[in-house]
Amino acid sequence: MSEVIHTLKDGYWDRTTVIRTNEGSLRVRKESKETGAPGPWAREALRNEISYLDSIPEAARDYLPVLLLSWDEHTTGYEIPYYEDRPDLARLVIEESLSPDDAKEIQRQLAEAVLDGLHSSEQVDGAPFCAHLEEVLTESIEALAGEQRFHQIVEAESLVLNGRTLPGLRVAHARLRASGILHQLAQQSSVRLHGDLLLENILWSPLLLIDPVSVTGLVMGHPLFDLVKHESYACGELYAIREELVTACELSKGTYSLEIPWGIDALRPFERIDLTTQFRKDYISLHGKIDPHHYQLIDAYFSLVMARNTTGLHQFARVLKGCQCLARAGEENLNGRP
Repeated sequence: MSEVIHTLKDGYWDRTTVIRTNEGSLRVRKESKETGAPGPWAREALRNEISYLDSIPEAARDYLPVLLLSWDEHTTGYEIPYYEDRPDLARLVIEESLSPDDAKEIQRQLAEAVLDGLHSSEQVDGAPFCAHLEEVLTESIEALAGEQRFHQIVEAESLVLNGRTLPGLRVAHARLRASGILHQLAQQSSVRLHGDLLLENILWSPLLLIDPVSVTGLVMGHPLFDLVKHESYACGELYAIREELVTACELSKGTYSLEIPWGIDALRPFERIDLTTQFRKDYISLHGKIDPHHYQLIDAYFSLVMARNTTGLHQFARVLKGCQCLARAGEENLNGRP
């Protein structure tokens, strides 16, 4: 019988712990939780993660953990080695333990693991990925429409966010469909993704990518999926939302505010270390120029997906950001760096 040493993460529908086996070795165990509200994807995403770890492309094998054990019975789960000497990048950034040279080497290895390893290993037709985006956006908007405090954001013809007039979520979605952007995206190939490229899922050093596969169980998709997710956390924005450091509220009927207090001490570590510039350059070198419409669409998807699995200020911020990004994705003339 294995012994739980401590809990690494107690998620919405799964739990990750360090265990000691009967032989005395340490492992990380990730398994589903018995919960009355497991979320819309839950076990299926975990099954996809197991399958993913069991079929890592040769070019990326050194950068992902070995699958030691898996099961799908009373719970669904798996075990991998415990890398006690490799802290995650989120912790190292917050502790300000990384040097500029570290940042350069991290991005070099990240490009080797993700761009040269995962993204270059296989390509498939992009239409299923695009259909997935459309399906999840539709489901998310419908789910949010059923919640009283988000009803206006979904159904309003227009609203004001941070002083700018935007369409409500349903109108923005309709404009996106009419724009042809989804059709454009469907014409581009899908690649093997990491799918959840957060700093918390990047161990150092050397680099190791853990917890692959998105919350919705996505394995193949547009390569921009990984870049958007990485940049959202590495710049501090996603961290600020998750830690509820933001202002996200309705100021008056139809007028909202979403602000990140960049000057506070908790967010300064993200300004002091650059984990994105070189990785973005390497991304462009391999995949070509970044389409800002596609970037905003994927960012909107992330926000609205997680709005269905969060609560409180965190959830409100996700909904407002999703509204903002979805509106931008459907704009005819979208300029500037995404």
